[in-house]
Amino acid sequence: MHAQIARICTSFIDVPDKISVAIYFAGCSLRCKDCQNRELWDPRGGEKKSLGEVLTKIKSHPLAEAVVFLGGEPIEQIDFLQKLCLAINDKEKVLYTGREFEMLPKALLEHLNLIICGPYRSDLHTDGWPASSNQRILRKKGKQWQHLISMDIQKTFKSSTTKLTQKF
Repeated sequence: MHAQIARICTSFIDVPDKISVAIYFAGCSLRCKDCQNRELWDPRGGEKKSLGEVLTKIKSHPLAEAVVFLGGEPIEQIDFLQKLCLAINDKEKVLYTGREFEMLPKALLEHLNLIICGPYRSDLHTDGWPASSNQRILRKKGKQWQHLISMDIQKTFKSSTTKLTQKF
């Protein structure tokens, strides 16, 4: 099984307070206005990677506590994404998607820990996380998904993102 992957890199910003491996999937049919990753819209972009190649790349980041799926739109390569999630057992799994939570396959939800969902809207842009106020952050507690609101986000994650923006 293969997927079109635009890039795989270390991330310090996609999951607050965690070092993560970011996997950017190629292809997105949503085409959000003012998207920051327009170069990832083309489903033929990036490189064709096997499941084994992606897993090897993840393992080459021993300090990473999480794997983040973003793009493009990871859901547009759902079969690969689901198999990849099944194969990762030792890291938190985080999905950024322009789709709404209610549209995500239940089989995928079973294997994720954190979801940032909803299309980016520049008219609702925030200077924080998530990028626009219509986007929702959901964290799994046991088998239940909880929608985090601003106060919950501050309690759930350390204030490291705030510290980075403080003036000295």
